[in-house]
Amino acid sequence: MPEKRSQPRKTCNSRIDILDAESNEFIGTLVNISSSGFMMITEKALPENYVFQFKIVFAPGSAGSHSIRLGAESLWVQEMEGSNQRWIGFHVIDISDTDKTTLGSLIGDWRV
Repeated sequence: MPEKRSQPRKTCNSRIDILDAESNEFIGTLVNISSSGFMMITEKALPENYVFQFKIVFAPGSAGSHSIRLGAESLWVQEMEGSNQRWIGFHVIDISDTDKTTLGSLIGDWRV
């Protein structure tokens, strides 16, 4: 199957938590990310086509203890058979220039 993404995704090799930006509630774990989107794994039942405000917390050791905030729209949800976990794909719709630069240095391919 041909790749449909315009930006290559970077796979996460360490645990990177995704939190609700307002409440700091744990939402899920980052699986992969690019300048335009990301995928998480979660036990939360999040809806498709919904806009969220997240804080992504990069684990110490990956480049210090950084976090970024962004707005993202859920594009699809795939339930994992025999589990209460699900994969969710997101499109980044809002991120500050500062966080864009931070993310670019962490994943190495952000186009500013």
